[in-house]
Amino acid sequence: MPTSIVKVYNSNYGRYEPRARVVLEWKGIVNLGQSSPVQTDGNGQAVVSHSSTGTATVYINGKEMGTMRTPGETTITI
Repeated sequence: MPTSIVKVYNSNYGRYEPRARVVLEWKGIVNLGQSSPVQTDGNGQAVVSHSSTGTATVYINGKEMGTMRTPGETTITI
């Protein structure tokens, strides 16, 4: 199963955000659906397992924060 890594950086505190909720969503015709929610670890990193590939929308704590290519790695600033 493919995995993607999402790092969440909190610019207000100048550190990576622990315990942020990360969800990936695919809106294509072939790839459609959402990943299971994953919380970031103490280093602000979430490893998301998923079956879909391609461009995904990234949600952090329920808010749409950008897109990424999956599988892959990205850093999102909140």
